[in-house]
Amino acid sequence: MIIVKGSFPVKENDQPRALDLVQALARAARKDRGCLAYEVYLQADEPRVIMVWQQWTSLDALETHFASSHVDSFLDAIPDMLDGDVTSTHFDVTHQDGEPLAEDMDGHDIAPLVLADNITLH
Repeated sequence: MIIVKGSFPVKENDQPRALDLVQALARAARKDRGCLAYEVYLQADEPRVIMVWQQWTSLDALETHFASSHVDSFLDAIPDMLDGDVTSTHFDVTHQDGEPLAEDMDGHDIAPLVLADNITLH
């Protein structure tokens, strides 16, 4: 399983519009094959920072998601709303509660993916 945690600061005046975009992306992503969860949050102490938490069955599922038209639409719209650096971290989870997952990643490394200007998934 692949877990992705990301956050990106948006301009204060653009926060409602950016949040709508992220929520639309999440709704579409939840229908993608291999998406186990796609959650959107506002950072409690800084609500202009939008955070996402994603769970995917595999790296292939995540890469298919990144190649989707809904990700393209999001990446076309969001850059002008950003106000700072986008951060992301991925976790390659092979065990849950001490038990191996059924679909082990066999030790594959995941290279950083550059999605757009200022948006790189690590």
